[in-house]
Amino acid sequence: MLPASKSIAQPPAQTVGRAALLLRIIASSHNQSLRLVDIAKMASLDKSTAQRLLQRLVLERLAVRDPVRGYRLGPLIYELGLVALPGTNLREVSQPYLQTLAQSTGDMVFLVGRSGHESICLSRIAGNYPIQTMTRTEGDRHPLGVGAGGLAILASMSDAEIHLVLQAVEPRLQAYQTTPERILKSIDDARGRGGIAIDAGNAALDVTAIGRTVHDRGRAPVASVFVASIGDRMMDSRQKQVTRLLVDCVSSIEHVFR
Repeated sequence: MLPASKSIAQPPAQTVGRAALLLRIIASSHNQSLRLVDIAKMASLDKSTAQRLLQRLVLERLAVRDPVRGYRLGPLIYELGLVALPGTNLREVSQPYLQTLAQSTGDMVFLVGRSGHESICLSRIAGNYPIQTMTRTEGDRHPLGVGAGGLAILASMSDAEIHLVLQAVEPRLQAYQTTPERILKSIDDARGRGGIAIDAGNAALDVTAIGRTVHDRGRAPVASVFVASIGDRMMDSRQKQVTRLLVDCVSSIEHVFR
């Protein structure tokens, strides 16, 4: 038995994993700084462990601590992100296929990417139907599981990842008038439809949206495409037609993106 004054050091891989978890939590805070106590609770860590990890992240410029407001992402995240930009830009390669989908359906088409525990709107293209649903603008962020796009991404993740995401975003779900239980039910429905996520009036009143995940070459869910229209227009028979066009669009994007 080790003396009481000594402790077992954390394995390096576990430490890296926990540090990455803290960065994901900070990134999912919707541009709001988080306090130590908030981060520790969301990561299921004791305060001393969370504080030690955060101090190191601050030292490495991966996080910044404001004495009043709390923690936010640091400048090194941005610098590393510039270097890590993929050789094939998803937004750019998707544009012609999104435009074709918008023209074919006549409805608004959105591309959203995964960013930590959130989805971020990367692109939106209007169709030619007289009524267009401007539910998102480029740069908008929402918790994963909210809306057809974020729901499609979440449904493509493992159950363990889903649990982690829902634990992190639960404090924000009340603003969207939903709960982890409702999201889990929607995930089951999406998986039952082969990965097709449908949001009927939950994310936006009287708007029905249909989404499908975009996977990278490693089959990781990195983004999604969804089509949104007024509820009266998106009846069951039309949902099937839109779904077929959506599947073709995503397949084309994945083929080029890989």
